[in-house]
Amino acid sequence: MQAEAAGAGAERARLEYWAGLLLIHAGREVEGTLALERAGVALERLDLPQPTLEGLFQELGLEFDDLTET
Repeated sequence: MQAEAAGAGAERARLEYWAGLLLIHAGREVEGTLALERAGVALERLDLPQPTLEGLFQELGLEFDDLTET
């Protein structure tokens, strides 16, 4: 049960980190920075690396260059 909770916490932290990166890209710097800080603390506690926006695009099957076109 504890392993499931840690896995769910890791996924939630990764999702919040990516949301923060996307918010910053969209010009919502304050909200994005706060999301990055919250997620960073959670990821650090779980001893996990911080995801990258490029990694998100790879997981979604998109090209990272797609971001610069918008």
